[in-house]
Amino acid sequence: MSHHPGLTRRAAIAMLGLPALWPAAAAAQGFIPGTFPPLKAGKPYAGTTIKVPTQKGWASFAPAVELTKNFEDLTGIKVQYDMIPGSEIGPKQLLAVSQSSGTYDVVTQHAATFGSFFRFLQPVDDRIAATWGSVEKFESWFFPAQKGVKGRDGKHYFVPFHANAQIGYYRKALFEDAQERAAFKAKYGYDLAPPTTIAQVRDIATFFTRPDKNLYGLTANWGAGQGYVAFISYYSDTGRDLLDANFQPTMKTPEGRAKAIEILRFMQDSIHKAKIVNPDSANFQTGQVSDFFLSGASAMAYGWLSDYWTFMQKPENIKQVGPVGAFRFPSFGGKPAGGFSSWWVMGIPKDSKHPDAAWEYIKWLLNESPQVEMAAGQLPPIKTLAYRTAVEPGGVNPRALYDAFVEARIAIQVPEMSQQPNRKGIELYTQLIANKITPEKFVDDYVAEVEKTLKAAGYIK
Repeated sequence: MSHHPGLTRRAAIAMLGLPALWPAAAAAQGFIPGTFPPLKAGKPYAGTTIKVPTQKGWASFAPAVELTKNFEDLTGIKVQYDMIPGSEIGPKQLLAVSQSSGTYDVVTQHAATFGSFFRFLQPVDDRIAATWGSVEKFESWFFPAQKGVKGRDGKHYFVPFHANAQIGYYRKALFEDAQERAAFKAKYGYDLAPPTTIAQVRDIATFFTRPDKNLYGLTANWGAGQGYVAFISYYSDTGRDLLDANFQPTMKTPEGRAKAIEILRFMQDSIHKAKIVNPDSANFQTGQVSDFFLSGASAMAYGWLSDYWTFMQKPENIKQVGPVGAFRFPSFGGKPAGGFSSWWVMGIPKDSKHPDAAWEYIKWLLNESPQVEMAAGQLPPIKTLAYRTAVEPGGVNPRALYDAFVEARIAIQVPEMSQQPNRKGIELYTQLIANKITPEKFVDDYVAEVEKTLKAAGYIK
């Protein structure tokens, strides 16, 4: 749980300035010993049923669903999950809360879609202060990404439960093969190793692309929404926000426009011209990337691959494709500056029928269990647990994931960016990756949509 091996739970909590509630103090203060964030003792909400929406088939959240009985036994609160297809996770919940239907006691959203929900949620600063001692201590417990989902009023409306960043996979058997290494060095003049620059990504992908052997150098989740997010992540990792301090789109500047076009051209050309990325990547989501890579049809892969890291380490999969390594995908800006942060959050809607019971559930979700169990498919949003699960010996995550996430940022700087600009971006990107529009067309139309939206919202005068 700590950056320091062997540090006790009590000491780790003390380091963060959090209440040490194990075990006698917890009972004395009315909390269940051994829980942090602490759950109320005495089952004050026993008999209550809360409805919690989540994404259907979400492997990294499955352990929490399986462990929910533990929460129910501790608190007497029953949890009813609404398993929603990924494409409907935003619209279905937004419709419910906008109609004040009382359907959900919790909302579950991603950092790309959270902005539409602020006016329908309860601020939780008071609850946070009562639990962590202060809002500042709460913020210090998590990665800095949490500050990126605060409301315009500076208040917290969401609490994170899942962190992730996109990473690369590579087949160690190919990269460590003596003949492959000799041939690569003879051709490119440097040693074959996981890439640290975009030029190296291109070289390695070109080297391993062998149509006669049904082998591509790279496969990626460049289809539709995930592809658009990949582009935003690449752009963010150059050190650029989508908006400047005056809410102007940075892609409007000559430097930002040129960099966005460079990235988009790399993605488009890698499929349609250089053909070093399999053509189906134009439609792939991460699950399909994982399957394609596991079939042995690519040397490298890119996507939300930490979701499948534990799966890739299974003996039967290693037998099929060989040992798998992970790397932080290089930056189009040279030095990585922090890509797109996958930051899933929960909030309590104003029309929640059981807000106090909902808060107990959100706190439970941040306890060491189920967070450690969920870490097999994600990075805990809690800094110390993330370090423990990805850096310290015996961790279930690759170090590349931790390194990628430490600097990852929330790309949506104002709520409105998660609405029409996001939809327009996906629409334009889908046309681009299908080779129907140019990178220049994408950038110019996207910038126009952002400006139109932010002018209507009053950000741009």
